Amino acid sequence: MLFPLRSVVFPHGKLKLRIFEPRYLRMVTECFRNNQGFGMCLINDEGAPPPRNVSTHGTYVNIVDFEELEDGMLGITVVGDRTFETLQISTDVDGLRRANVNWLPPWPTAEIDAEFEYVSAHLRSVYENFPQISELYDSCHFDDAVWVAQRWLELLPLKVSHFDFLSVQANSDEALVFLSHAIEAPKSH
Repeated sequence: MLFPLRSVVFPHGKLKLRIFEPRYLRMVTECFRNNQGFGMCLINDEGAPPPRNVSTHGTYVNIVDFEELEDGMLGITVVGDRTFETLQISTDVDGLRRANVNWLPPWPTAEIDAEFEYVSAHLRSVYENFPQISELYDSCHFDDAVWVAQRWLELLPLKVSHFDFLSVQANSDEALVFLSHAIEAPKSH
């Protein structure tokens, strides 16, 4: 089952979601009943018609917590498990999309190179200034290139083309290069 959003999550990333549409309430119920997760993908605002108006790649997530929100809506917390490429998408009567997928290998763990230290330092600063983000995680791994790259990609507004390109990379190198262009390096005196 696919849940398209304007934000993304990568493996080990956490996200709080508000569920209110009937088709997605049904999706969550089915997830609990069958002890399974669902696929999150990025909405494509570039004019593609449904059901293809979503990214061709996504992340399978598991529901790790749920609550009734103050407004009576369902709140869930999901954690990313693994990435996938959609092969075929079908749509249920109520509009819930389902996909056959091909699982992608995870990015191998790597230490952050000195040239990208400022990318990690900026992420640490964001987490310090916005505790609602950092409190999602039991521990932060600012020395892990994959963790830093994926957490940044979850925070930045991404075009579908960038998300799809970065999702299929063999490691975090391209993501760090992309982020180095998006995040301004400190000025040398």
